[in-house]
Amino acid sequence: MGKISSTRYALVLAGLIALLGGVGLAKGGLYIDRFEGDTAYMVDMVARMVMGQVPHVDFETPIGLMALVPVAVMAKAGFGIGQAFIAGQILVALILAPMVWRVGTSRLTGVTSWVFGVVCIALVLALVHGEDMLSVSVSMYYNRWAWVMAFVAILLAVVPPHDDHVNPRLDGVFIALALTGLAMSKPTYFVAFFVPIVLALVMRRAVSSLVFGVIAGALCAALIALFFGVGIFEAYIGDLLTVARSETRAAPGLPLAQIINGPQFLVATIVAILSVVVLRQSGQDRAGLLLMLLLPGFIYVTYQNFGNDPKWLILLAIYLLAHRPARGVRVLFNADGKSALNALALVSFALIMPSLQNIVTSPFRHLSENTQNYSVLMSDAPKFNDVFAFNERSNVVFARRILADEIPALDDYQAESKAREVTTFLGEALPRCALVSGDTAVDTYIADRLKQSPFNFAPETQFYMADVASMVWMIGGFAPLKGGAPWYYAGTPGLENADAIVVPLCAHSVQYRKAALSALEGAGLRVLAPIRDDLFLVYPIVRGD
Repeated sequence: MGKISSTRYALVLAGLIALLGGVGLAKGGLYIDRFEGDTAYMVDMVARMVMGQVPHVDFETPIGLMALVPVAVMAKAGFGIGQAFIAGQILVALILAPMVWRVGTSRLTGVTSWVFGVVCIALVLALVHGEDMLSVSVSMYYNRWAWVMAFVAILLAVVPPHDDHVNPRLDGVFIALALTGLAMSKPTYFVAFFVPIVLALVMRRAVSSLVFGVIAGALCAALIALFFGVGIFEAYIGDLLTVARSETRAAPGLPLAQIINGPQFLVATIVAILSVVVLRQSGQDRAGLLLMLLLPGFIYVTYQNFGNDPKWLILLAIYLLAHRPARGVRVLFNADGKSALNALALVSFALIMPSLQNIVTSPFRHLSENTQNYSVLMSDAPKFNDVFAFNERSNVVFARRILADEIPALDDYQAESKAREVTTFLGEALPRCALVSGDTAVDTYIADRLKQSPFNFAPETQFYMADVASMVWMIGGFAPLKGGAPWYYAGTPGLENADAIVVPLCAHSVQYRKAALSALEGAGLRVLAPIRDDLFLVYPIVRGD
């Protein structure tokens, strides 16, 4: 298969960005039907940045600066936050397109190059995180961006350039930009792939790429420090350590063993191992060794990401097609090496195809959504009125309760379970209740009540919400908690600035509420007697002597 025309490839990438980005914007808003909490989390962080707050310095989050800046830039430019999210993705696609172009034209050939370009642009501009659930969501959007950056950095480092496309300095700069993006958005990817990428450059004796990569990386760090202050790095590391030590979010999905040999992943693991064997037997020892070094990172990233979607299978297929030997090389079971790698690449694509199809088609599904089934996610917050949520999930309130609390006779028939544990705060037992749906309705109710008697809280009030996340300050027009955590992980972030503690009686997450209340009890605060509502308690905080 022949090499790709650089001009034609650039035009196709530009066309894809225009198509998928334009389809996303054409709806006139952001319509989500799953993971509303993740959307609220994104909106909360971007809203704070528009107000002038800096991630990690002014609020706690493990999501890096570079995952938020593109959306915040578009929000500051005048887009509503829903449209700003889609426009931010277009901005990221435009930034990454030259790197994708470099890989497609200098490392790959034929169909492999075209597939790589389409997949990368689709990943950036998708409106779903992946898996095989047909939905529209912003959840884990930064993971999609991170996979593209990882694909670019790995392929530029591992695969030698075509003879007529040698430019080690440019390669070094692009690798550094991709790694900086990973480090400052999803450091899990940076930790997983940094060492194999550097080793690949060393093994290829790509000294110029290494030198220019170091220089470009240092310049990136200097620019970040210039715009956001040197303290952002220490604060970022602190946020990451908080999450790493958190009992609520050390790993959000399946156990590690299942990521390796569970029914959903075993074939992928076998394909990866066979790929290493076949590469080495076909005389490509370096490629085989580097793939072997990359595999632990693939597994680790998949383990750390909610949904455990093995998107590394996309890269594996491209990687194998880029390293096919000439025909006639015999490998495992006396098979032809080129045919064996073609077959392994095909299996890799087949395994990830449901997720990939979901990703590629998501902007078109978003455009075709029936808007009658949606309502504004935060109806009393005009700044956020182009973010819409599916009514059945956001405004129909269902809760999960312990039935034995209503029928005490059942208690003697139950097995012991952590789900039966009663959460207490300052000696008061809280109802065993968790929301299943209706986040918007509940948070809107709380926001409205906090402004009414007997609460009567002013707009400048900062609340510490004892739950995983909350839209209350945005819906109610209150002040965001300075130093707080839009998504709770551990400790008492921002408590020193809070005027009152709000304890939901039916939490978004009982586990997170319990962790937050336990940390609050250990903080030694003085609070007044709670002001009560049927759905929540408010403890005004006493400051001073």
